[in-house]
Amino acid sequence: MSDPNQEIKDLILALDKKLEGIDRKLEIQVTEIKSEIRLVKTDLEAKIDLTRNDLESKIQGARNELEAKIDLSRSSLEVKIAELSGKMDGYSKRLDQQEFISRGAIVALVVGVASGFIKYLFFSN
Repeated sequence: MSDPNQEIKDLILALDKKLEGIDRKLEIQVTEIKSEIRLVKTDLEAKIDLTRNDLESKIQGARNELEAKIDLSRSSLEVKIAELSGKMDGYSKRLDQQEFISRGAIVALVVGVASGFIKYLFFSN
């Protein structure tokens, strides 16, 4: 018969070798997974940067387009304001003339009424 202690030692050594093999396989798999994760991370970062740059360029394009439209609207409004200002000047000149004429008519009316009243009072005999 063989020594039972020796058999146990042999079994332990065999198990130890199998465990070392499993440990190496696990370490290799962990290393492969880590490298794949790094590749995926790098790919995702590149895609994120590309998308960010694309969005920034689209936003900048939209901003430039809006600024151009705002400038066009502003210049159009300035032209319309200038036109309205000219019309208002014309209207104010007409109103000034009408006020002058109205004042002259009122003064003439008052003078006429006053002269008629004076003539009636003093020269009615």
